[in-house]
Amino acid sequence: MFAPVSYHQKNKLLLPLAAIVLILCWFLAFGKTYDAMMIYRDLKDQASGAEDLSFNPAYSQRKLAALQKILKSYQVSRSEWSNELWMKASAIALKEKAGIEYAITPVESDTASIGKTETIYCYGNYVQLIKLIDAIENTKGIGVIAGLQIKAPKKDVIGERASQCVLQLKFKGLANR
Repeated sequence: MFAPVSYHQKNKLLLPLAAIVLILCWFLAFGKTYDAMMIYRDLKDQASGAEDLSFNPAYSQRKLAALQKILKSYQVSRSEWSNELWMKASAIALKEKAGIEYAITPVESDTASIGKTETIYCYGNYVQLIKLIDAIENTKGIGVIAGLQIKAPKKDVIGERASQCVLQLKFKGLANR
């Protein structure tokens, strides 16, 4: 079918075939890498010539607004916080058909901690507790959920709470001055 190729014919085809392989490699791999390197170099030059964002007034205003929004979510009334937290959390628990218990925690003088901390315990099935967390998280004026823990029902508990999960919510708030 094909005539045998002589050694001289192979040598004559070697250079064109090598050129075709190199061109094919360039288009399939090296060309894209080279283009990416050029784009990177251009973007790096633009970034080094751009001004520092920390001195940009528009950026500083956006950053300040975001920080104010975060601080506002922690703000609570100094004298009314415990009552307001209990009332709002109880109303949400009643709406979600979950039980609630307020844990009175003694006030400890902790110099490392800023603000006040309150804890509540809720009882119900898992779905009720997740809905309760979502509703409480979106409630304003009661601080921010600093920690939560959901425990599965215990087999050794007797009574109505034997089949209920336990949710512990810790709230953190900064008292208004």
